[in-house]
Amino acid sequence: MTSTAVKQAPTVGLAVAIATFGVAGIAIASRAVEDRALALLHVGSSLVSSLYIGSGFNPAGAAMVALVLFLAGTVSGLSGFAFSAVAACILWLLPPLQAVPLIMLLSVCNQLLSVGALRREIVLRSTPEREGALAYIAGGFVGAPIGLGLLQALPMRLFAGGLGLFLIIYSMLVLLKPDRLRIRLSGWKPATAVGAAGGIIGGFSAFPGSIPVVYLGLRGLGKSETRNITQPYILALQLISLGILALTRSSIFDMQFWLLWALTLPAVLLGTSTGLTLYRRFSEVNFRRAVLILLIVSGVSLLAKSLI
Repeated sequence: MTSTAVKQAPTVGLAVAIATFGVAGIAIASRAVEDRALALLHVGSSLVSSLYIGSGFNPAGAAMVALVLFLAGTVSGLSGFAFSAVAACILWLLPPLQAVPLIMLLSVCNQLLSVGALRREIVLRSTPEREGALAYIAGGFVGAPIGLGLLQALPMRLFAGGLGLFLIIYSMLVLLKPDRLRIRLSGWKPATAVGAAGGIIGGFSAFPGSIPVVYLGLRGLGKSETRNITQPYILALQLISLGILALTRSSIFDMQFWLLWALTLPAVLLGTSTGLTLYRRFSEVNFRRAVLILLIVSGVSLLAKSLI
């Protein structure tokens, strides 16, 4: 076996494991239905009928969903974040209660594939040579429930729009004057605070990685150090959100949901693999530029979400 094949084997194995999980999810869901064949036909017809755009069914709807998710996977595979910012476009094609949990689960699969492929770059516990992600994750565990609670009590459209404007203005300033905006604040205390802030924002915006990405960018960390923190952080917070959603709205995860997930998963995995290939070819400078551009995309997405 060649060295290239050895490097690709863990990625292929992880993709197969995720796909197997999808098939298992469909099988488990179908056990609740007595006539599985008729149930599958019913779910298939319901899935097709749900892809409406405008006044009637558009055969291009399914292709558009797959294309958007492929691009979301590519963007996240390249940068380590912004999957939800791009994938949120399918809210124009699918009902929110169907699209939001689908995006969250596909984001988890996307992050699992990326973390598996870059596992040698991932460090959870900090060492003298490298900062770990554990402090950020611990802060996120505290912040995420707070953000979900605030979602029910405060005008989150205003907060989401304000965050979107901040990301756009910050990214444009750094793109224009990259060397003037720098901080030296580091350590587990600011890392925990940043993780908590990201968790709170993620609770009402679904973009938990935005604050850690801004903080790490202001410190001038390289692409490997940035992904070492953002990848496991986003993965952990998405799992928390999915767990809370499964406990409070379990009816969402029906057979139709698992079928839709299984149909869209290949596009995400293909996009993620493409993004990872691009990531390895990007220089440090081009990576920083790509991250800032994607922060602008995230800001625009938040603004659009606050106006809908």
